[in-house]
Amino acid sequence: MRKIFSICISVLFMLSVNAQSKKPLIYSDALARDKKMQISGAVLTVIGGVTFFAGNIMYRNAYNGDSSQDTNEENADKSVRVMLGGLGIMAVGIPLFTIGKKNERRIRIQARLVNFKGSASINGIGLKIRF
Repeated sequence: MRKIFSICISVLFMLSVNAQSKKPLIYSDALARDKKMQISGAVLTVIGGVTFFAGNIMYRNAYNGDSSQDTNEENADKSVRVMLGGLGIMAVGIPLFTIGKKNERRIRIQARLVNFKGSASINGIGLKIRF
């Protein structure tokens, strides 16, 4: 049991170490990654919202139809599952969208700060003093 536990811990540690990037991200790579995160979050949020709305309609139709009581209960259970699935998808999509948007904004601000129009010397790092 201890061997299995230690093997699982070491495999998880190796996966987490190998998942880290070996090189620093370039501005365009980081911006593209955050833009993709934002788009996927928006898509998941929309899909989750539509699924939740469809589950609501299914729930309403479960008790307003011409079916028997047993079928109504089964349909209501299915519609509740669909609604919970939609909420789950939205719960994943909303944080993805907000984190992607926040990171994109942070990267753009850092890029503006690096590309400031300062008075720097041609010979290297230093300041110019003009009189």
